[in-house]
Amino acid sequence: MKPITKAFLWVELVVLFIGLPVAFYFNKLKLPKSIPLLVVFLITLVYLLTSKSFSKKSFGFNGFSRWKTFGLRILISILVISSLSFIFLPREQLFYLPLQKTGLWMLIMIFYPIWSAFTQEVIYRGFYFHRYKSLFKSEYHAVIINGILFGILHIIFRNWIAVLGSTIIGLVWASSYIKHRSILMASVEHAIVGNYLFTIGLGNYFYLPDF
Repeated sequence: MKPITKAFLWVELVVLFIGLPVAFYFNKLKLPKSIPLLVVFLITLVYLLTSKSFSKKSFGFNGFSRWKTFGLRILISILVISSLSFIFLPREQLFYLPLQKTGLWMLIMIFYPIWSAFTQEVIYRGFYFHRYKSLFKSEYHAVIINGILFGILHIIFRNWIAVLGSTIIGLVWASSYIKHRSILMASVEHAIVGNYLFTIGLGNYFYLPDF
């Protein structure tokens, strides 16, 4: 790779995965948070669909032969989230949405998998690992940076729980994607864990009124 090309990709990565979240954190972009997410999603989706070197099988259940590992990761994630929630959350916050705001909870259960989980996985897993893989010496380094960038995305929620939790789970999902190369599998896992997070009561750490 030519040095100028590599430099351009690094600048692009920093602007896209650090610059945008930081700009929103400091309220430099007076837009609902969902608009840039949608724009970036559409651009990255078109890029992947038109890229000759990107396997379109990644949009399917590629590698679903690892379904036992897939299910185990989800189970462990749910158990960890449950344990932390029951230990640290006030009792009145547990299962607040399904019990107190059932309609909103149902809308989240329906739209979160598509609007948030799938869009983020296209950008942070499919696009990231295809577009920037040449910048890293190994997949290990690419996974570490991916987890950190996924955590940085969540600074827009202005709390350390969202950032730390997203960094950790981002590392897990990035490692998983490297093995099965399936955006759909990553999205399903993201959707299940995310929906459970909102169900048990942690949703207020990952929510903005103007999103």
